[in-house]
Amino acid sequence: MVYHGGAKENEKGLLDFSYSVNPYKVPFMRDLLKVDFNSYPYCDSLENKIKERLKISQEVVIGAGITELLYMVSYALRKKDAMFMAHTYGEYERMADIFNMRKHYVESIDPDLTSFDIKNGIIFFANPNNPTGKFYHDIEILFETAEKYNSFIVLDEAFIDFVDYDNVNYPENVIVLRSFTKSFGLPGIRAGYAFGNENVIKKMKEFRMPWSLGSLGCKFIELALKNYYYLKNSIKKISQERKRIENITGLKTDANFFLADAGFKGLNEILKKSGILVRDCSSFGLPNAIRFSIKKKRENDILLKEIEKFHLKPLEGIVYEV
Repeated sequence: MVYHGGAKENEKGLLDFSYSVNPYKVPFMRDLLKVDFNSYPYCDSLENKIKERLKISQEVVIGAGITELLYMVSYALRKKDAMFMAHTYGEYERMADIFNMRKHYVESIDPDLTSFDIKNGIIFFANPNNPTGKFYHDIEILFETAEKYNSFIVLDEAFIDFVDYDNVNYPENVIVLRSFTKSFGLPGIRAGYAFGNENVIKKMKEFRMPWSLGSLGCKFIELALKNYYYLKNSIKKISQERKRIENITGLKTDANFFLADAGFKGLNEILKKSGILVRDCSSFGLPNAIRFSIKKKRENDILLKEIEKFHLKPLEGIVYEV
């Protein structure tokens, strides 16, 4: 089992910085509850709506969050080898185990993209990276490296909406995974989408569990596509808070969360006693580090007051572009 962020049953009531989603309330909660729960949801038309609204030229498939999409793409590609960073989202390794792939690790916390030199395999890569928050503006180098070695890239862009970036041209050897629920702040509703190579997307659809999103997930996507102004406005506020926290702490990120080196294990347990929940990064292989999300200013101020005494530092070895 892979450990993830978010308050567990015995952690309710804490100010939760351990999961990283948009902290601003969506404007369509009442409409979201106007759902027909009495019939099976057939939501295939949403895939064309996503293509049109988000101007995606490649084929699209929806799924119950990025985790289900990882299952779907791992099945569709059926490779014998997988490569990923040693310090990254644990579901990539889990996919390799479930689908009986040999595992190859890139040990660097901030790798040279040419180091993903696996032949005829899958490269799992998050951009922006989790947990470092770094966005790789030179991601095309990874595309070229994978093409050289005849490998596919599963590019996890769960936090892409929180990044200031230029449009990317995705070649046929890249399958992109994205999340609606992180961007719209409702992680309890599982909804995401993938796009890329037509044959791979077709196989992903074959593997998807029937009605996996449910009526609520399908309605959520429909409303999200109609309310992208909310995303634009809230991301602007999050970006302002990111810059403010960077100036106060000296930490850096390109995403909506920070990775910090505490210099010792167990800071998350200390902060719990003050009513604050942060992400312990032991599951990333970084036991002395914590990750915390960007919330609203008032909540951020509570966290900043509590952590100032611990003199958190950026993790060594990560270079963020200026």
